[in-house]
Amino acid sequence: MKKYKQIISCAAAIAAACTFTGKAFADSEMFVEIIPPTGGASIFVDTDKGHKKISPYIYGINDIGDLNSISPTVIKQRSTSISTYNWETNYSNSGAQGMNVNDISLVDDYPSSKWGSPALYAEKLTTRSRMYNIPVKLLTLPMMGYAAADSMGIVSNDEASKETRWKKVLFNKNDTYLNHPDIYDDTVYIDEYVSYLVNRFGTAAEGGINGYFLDSEPDKWNENFPVLNQPPLTFAELADRSANLANAVKAIDSNAFVFGPSLSGLQGCIDLGSPSDTGLSPAENEYSWFIDYYLSEMRARSAQTGYRLLDVLDVHYYTEAQTPLGEDIRTSTDQIADALRMQSVRTLWDPDYTETSVTVMMNKQFTPVIPTLQASIRMNYPKTRLSFSEYDFGGGENMSGAIAEIDALGVFAEQEVYLACLSPLSEKYPFQKAALNLYTDYDGKGSSFGDTLVFSENHNDELSSVYAAVDSDEPDKLKIILTNKQMVTDKDLEIVISSEKYSYELENAFAINPENALIDECDLDKFTLEDNTVSFTADPMGAYLLVLNGTSVKETEISDSIWTTDNSESVTGISDEPDASAENTAASDTESLIVISDMTESEASVIYPSDETVPDLTESQTVSSETTDVTVSETELTENTSISEETSESKFTEDEKSPSVPLPLKIIISMMCLTVIGGVFYILFFDRK
Repeated sequence: MKKYKQIISCAAAIAAACTFTGKAFADSEMFVEIIPPTGGASIFVDTDKGHKKISPYIYGINDIGDLNSISPTVIKQRSTSISTYNWETNYSNSGAQGMNVNDISLVDDYPSSKWGSPALYAEKLTTRSRMYNIPVKLLTLPMMGYAAADSMGIVSNDEASKETRWKKVLFNKNDTYLNHPDIYDDTVYIDEYVSYLVNRFGTAAEGGINGYFLDSEPDKWNENFPVLNQPPLTFAELADRSANLANAVKAIDSNAFVFGPSLSGLQGCIDLGSPSDTGLSPAENEYSWFIDYYLSEMRARSAQTGYRLLDVLDVHYYTEAQTPLGEDIRTSTDQIADALRMQSVRTLWDPDYTETSVTVMMNKQFTPVIPTLQASIRMNYPKTRLSFSEYDFGGGENMSGAIAEIDALGVFAEQEVYLACLSPLSEKYPFQKAALNLYTDYDGKGSSFGDTLVFSENHNDELSSVYAAVDSDEPDKLKIILTNKQMVTDKDLEIVISSEKYSYELENAFAINPENALIDECDLDKFTLEDNTVSFTADPMGAYLLVLNGTSVKETEISDSIWTTDNSESVTGISDEPDASAENTAASDTESLIVISDMTESEASVIYPSDETVPDLTESQTVSSETTDVTVSETELTENTSISEETSESKFTEDEKSPSVPLPLKIIISMMCLTVIGGVFYILFFDRK
């Protein structure tokens, strides 16, 4: 019995000591380095190589909350209710998460006297676009097949409600479009909706709606709207609806871009969320995932109509990475979630990274996400662009969210994504706003990162990142964005800049303030620059932008363009020419032969228009006067050349610092540990009572 008491006493003493020690750590607000620090980082930037045109449309935002403190280039509608939006009356259904309520919630911030105005939700988009000076506005068209018929509250799950509480949605009216739609019939027509918008706001070329999404997350229609009791959506049905609606749009506004299918994530891209009921015939099972099938079908329908029906392949991407406790890192606020969040963007581009999510671990063959999607485009519908119209990695209220957003935007630029729109969890996301502003308005005066990416690398250091760019009208000004993902320790960064044309001086440096999410100008004494090499110590979880001015080092003949052009042609969103490596060249050539082998010359002209380059969504374009024979004209931008990248032999510094713990705290903890150990020995060997 004495021994048992002694053991229990020991256990209690140790538990108490651990509790007190843990409290001491917590009270000191000490952070733990989740991923072992990598020490310093040697970074290499070559301004003469790797030039890629950066699409200005990757800096988009979904229409959420106050946009005063952010400088996006695109605004997009976001709501589950859009799939049931009745544009004639502004009624919609909230879906399962909102108790299946028919209401007026999409426009309830307007006075009730305006609720009866047709297309008020579209007017809201255009109004906010003007209010916040956002040049590109994108609208979502309902495609599910049902729209709310009233605003009378909860809809029951029965046939009677399906008949009385909903209206059918059709894509083609096949009749005269009305300036004021008939709200008393049983049908809502989408082509009449597009016609109304064009009459109200102008065509895309005239400053109206720039593009249309073919609904939102069709792979979740049944989950979001169970009261409709619809059968599982098949591959063929979604492709057919998409082609028909796209054709209706192009017949009215040939210059408006069409985005689809806006799936909810990786699983939707694989099987529409219905792995056991895809509706595929044996011949259709040749496709490795739904994206292959969808692109192939849209290409075939485009060849039939004589013009492109899908301009941009669009998907949504919300990270599904989880902490060891199974918590979603987007909603979790602990340090482990912060550490994983700063790595989670790698799923988009890094084949050597596997995030801690069930979807990725079960479907590793479809990652990294962006190269896999681009490969599908090359194989099945070349020159289709790629967009992520909704994406989020969480952390909107701390620095880990800022760093993840910086990486997302940098990766979109590197991977030549055409359009992307941040879709934050809540209306409070100041650190994600700061990250976007670092690219679009870092000094509060409209200064931006640049429109042309140049080669940069950090030698695969997973705890830092680097992106570098110049402007086509200021090729002598270099911008470099850098991050330190170490959570506790500083990081010594050495940036070696290679340039045959310029010797650089540091003009300004900016950093995101971890206390208030503002972008502050840095003291230049923090930095040293000698022989085009910049050195400084980055704070833990730090994010910086350096602005360097170049002085010509020798008399050289410089062309008007900051990058060279040859017979290669690259389209932002997807490159049609092979990569620099011989291996990629061979693969791309093979893919091209596969794609065009079964196409006639006239079909190929639709899929491969000879003058098709990167379009500008904000520029006026020629509009065909014949709606029955629509041609999609696209503004031409300067070609860019894929240049093989050479790296220098720079090494990491091994100056690794240990986590900083205050000395008094170390002494207190050490004394406590000694006291506990002494007590244990006394109880076991000297206490004879």
